[in-house]
Amino acid sequence: MNRHNVEDWLLEYDMPPAQPDGAGGPPTTDPYTGIGAEAGGQETMPDPNISNINQNVANQVQQQQEPDDVSRDPQSPDMPEEKEKINDFEVWRNKFLKESIKGDTNNLIDMLNQVRDMDSLSPYQKKFIEDNLNIQYIRQNSNIDKASKELRRNLRAQLDKNNPATSVVSHMIPVLETIPPIKEIFVKLNGYGSLKGDLHRKLIASLTGSVQVGNGANNTDIIFNEKEYSISISTRFNAKWGEVVLGNWSLREDDPERYLKTPEIKRLQEGSPEEKDVLRRRIVMESISDLFETRAFIINVVGTDGTIHTLGWDLANSLRSAYTEGRLVVKTRHSDNSEAMITDDGEIIPFVDLSIKYLKETGRQDEDGSPEKEELDFIERRDGILFLTASEQLIKEGSTALQGCIFKETPYMGNPSDLISLQRCVYSSHDLIMRKC
Repeated sequence: MNRHNVEDWLLEYDMPPAQPDGAGGPPTTDPYTGIGAEAGGQETMPDPNISNINQNVANQVQQQQEPDDVSRDPQSPDMPEEKEKINDFEVWRNKFLKESIKGDTNNLIDMLNQVRDMDSLSPYQKKFIEDNLNIQYIRQNSNIDKASKELRRNLRAQLDKNNPATSVVSHMIPVLETIPPIKEIFVKLNGYGSLKGDLHRKLIASLTGSVQVGNGANNTDIIFNEKEYSISISTRFNAKWGEVVLGNWSLREDDPERYLKTPEIKRLQEGSPEEKDVLRRRIVMESISDLFETRAFIINVVGTDGTIHTLGWDLANSLRSAYTEGRLVVKTRHSDNSEAMITDDGEIIPFVDLSIKYLKETGRQDEDGSPEKEELDFIERRDGILFLTASEQLIKEGSTALQGCIFKETPYMGNPSDLISLQRCVYSSHDLIMRKC
C-alpha cells in the first residue's frame, strides 16, 4: 500500500496522520510561561505551583544578597540554668521543710534528687531522703492526692492548735470515708507484719503532706508544716489494743526541782508519808506530760473484721487534765523483774516500776456512801518503755471524758470474705528483696 492510500484510509476513519520524529508544530508547553498547547490547538491554564516555586526561588536569592539583621538577636546566648550546688545538708533540709508547706510533690521530688547522690551523707541523712522520696511517690497517686488536698484545706481552716491530734483525726476520717481504696490500705497493712508500722507512718505522712523525721521510737515521726505553726506527730499501727508503745521514759534526778516549788521540795523530804506520796505522783505525771508536751499521737488499730479504730491523742494535755480531775492515779510497784543498780557501797537498789490507772465509777457506793470506783489499766511502764495498755472499750469510753482525745471507728463495708484476700494482697519478703531493677 503506498503513502497516499494510507492517508486516504486514515481520513476515512477521521484519524490524524502520525508526524515523523522531530517534525512538526510548536512544543506542547512553554518553558517560560507554563502555557501548554494541545494537539487540537487549545491553550491550558498556567500551573499555580510553578508560579509559587518561581517566587520562592526569587525570595531565596534576595535573602542571600541582603545582609543579616542582627539587631534583634539576644545579647547573650541562652544557656541551661545551673542547678544550685548543695554544700550544707542541714541548710537544704530546713529549706525542704519550708517547701513542704506548698505541697508541691514534683518540686519536692526534684529537691530530694538534688542531694540523693551526695557522697558526704550520713546514714540518718540518707534515710531522711529515701523516706521522704517514698512519701512523695505515694502522694502522686490520684486517690491520695485528692484526699490530701481536701484534708490539708480543712486543717488550714479549722485546726485546734492546742489539740492538733484531735483536729487531724476529726478531719481525716470523713475524707477517708469518701475514698474506699484508701480505707482498704489500712486493712492491707496487717499483712505486712513488722513492716506495717513504717508503711502506716508513710501513709499518714502522704495524706497530711508531712515530712518524715523519725522512725517510730521515742521522738517525733512526722512533721506537718504550715507558715504559722507545725505539728509534731507520732504514728502507731497495731493489730490489737493493749500493747501500744508510746516511748521511753524515766524519772530524772532534777525532776523534783523542775516541777515542785521550794516548800514542796521540803515537804517531799521531811513531810508525812501521805504528803510524800502525793508529791511523788505529781512529779511522775508532770515528767511524762512534759516529755510529750508537743506530741500529737495518731494511733490506728485494724481488727479482724476490718474495722479501722483511730485514736487521736494530744497526750500531754490529756494526762494533766485527767490527773487534775481525779480520773487518773499513779501506782508504783516492785517486782522480781524490776531494773536495779549497785551503789559504790555494794547496795542493790531496785528501780520502781509504775502504772497509771484509770478510775471508773461502778455505779455503786462504798462503805462511806461515796461513789465506788474501780482501777483499770491505762498506761504501764516496763523496762523503761511506756505502753498504752487500755482496752478498746476503755479507750472508747475515755475519749468522751478526757480532754485532747478523740476516737473514731470506720467499719469495713465490703464483703467479709474479701478481708483475707486484702491482707494477703501484699509484697512478700521475696518480692521485696529479689526485685529486679
